[in-house]
Amino acid sequence: MKGKVLSLGAAALLAGGAFLLTGQASVSNAQDLLGVSFIENVKPYLEFRPRYEYVDQDNSTKKEANALTIRTKIGVNIGTVLGVNGLSATLEAIDVSALIDEYDPQRTQYETVADPDNTRITQAYLAYKYGNYVFIAGRKYVAIDDHRFIGTVGWRQMPQSLGVLAVAGKPIQNLDFLLAGVYERKFVVDSKNMDWALDKMPVVLDVNYKVVPQLKIKGFAYLLTDIHNTYGIKASGAVDLGNGVKVSYLGEYAKQTDPYEKDNANTKPDINTDYYRVKVGASAMGFFGNVMYTYFGDRNGKSAGFSVPLATNHKWDGWADVMLAGASAGFDFGMNEWCFSVGYKNPAIGKIMVAYLTFDSDKDPGTVGKSIGSEIDALYAKKLTKRLSFLAKAAWYNADNGYYTGGSLKGANDVTKYWLQLDYKY
Repeated sequence: MKGKVLSLGAAALLAGGAFLLTGQASVSNAQDLLGVSFIENVKPYLEFRPRYEYVDQDNSTKKEANALTIRTKIGVNIGTVLGVNGLSATLEAIDVSALIDEYDPQRTQYETVADPDNTRITQAYLAYKYGNYVFIAGRKYVAIDDHRFIGTVGWRQMPQSLGVLAVAGKPIQNLDFLLAGVYERKFVVDSKNMDWALDKMPVVLDVNYKVVPQLKIKGFAYLLTDIHNTYGIKASGAVDLGNGVKVSYLGEYAKQTDPYEKDNANTKPDINTDYYRVKVGASAMGFFGNVMYTYFGDRNGKSAGFSVPLATNHKWDGWADVMLAGASAGFDFGMNEWCFSVGYKNPAIGKIMVAYLTFDSDKDPGTVGKSIGSEIDALYAKKLTKRLSFLAKAAWYNADNGYYTGGSLKGANDVTKYWLQLDYKY
């Protein structure tokens, strides 16, 4: 606890120092003495996000979880560093504290809620902008596209950060790219943090080209040391049909092979599997609906099935998080997922959404049936003021046979989860 207080105190001093350094007298004195302003255009920011989460799993030896946690975020964006035009910095710290701690890992006799007490520097990076290019070094949030392969896992109170050496740019009109080496991963829970040697870093390459306003194509290569290489293509877009009616579409395919390098692993995994996803959506007068099909390839006698360990999987594979283990480590017998969602969004009313998902093993596991289970998710979100928002959310997972990942059976029990959340940002 003492360490947490000290860490938060240091973060507060960072933010407080930013306020002080923007004061005219302080900056003037520094410039008089040293002839240079160390930082300019300082913009501090804060977030307080209390959330209640309830978890109940049928046929479990653990008690129902009741978790009341709060995320406290303190950060500062520094527009100019050392008087160098184009050189900026971001510093950010997050503290997660349990106010009601009836959940694992706080108390192991309860069901799991992945929001343990923790304090961390979540972002600390320099960025240099030169023309149409930005060079980045340090720890930051990295969200590529819709988080399906690499995301921030921002739903959890402690999000995922990556340590990167990166360049992003727009060399020609309608074309943009990101090339990054990843030297660390700071996950939601510290037990899954990872570090890599600089000469064995995971490599991320993402290239996007807008062919026409209604069509964007992407090519990507995510080479994850110790895990796998992923190569893929994607096409997406939206068509305005007039009278406020829009239709959107998405098609994506990816192939996974052995990782190009190992660092922490004793041996390279043997990987040969694939994935694809198709989605069609429509919206009109505040109403919206989507149909999405996702296929995860099986392990096919190799080390693992198709997996997305750096993704924001909560966003895509059911809010009950029953599929997290398979999405992160691979489904031994593959997985077919259908998601049907409908909703309505209006600033005066808020956002209402309901989704129905089905999960099936692609190949017959033999010991159990192919039907994994189904799930209903529901959400209501409303912006109460300019800075304060409210969210109520629920997930009901109905198990059939479950699925295998790494030889272990998962998802064979019904799961119910509820959330109530306030989010204040300054």
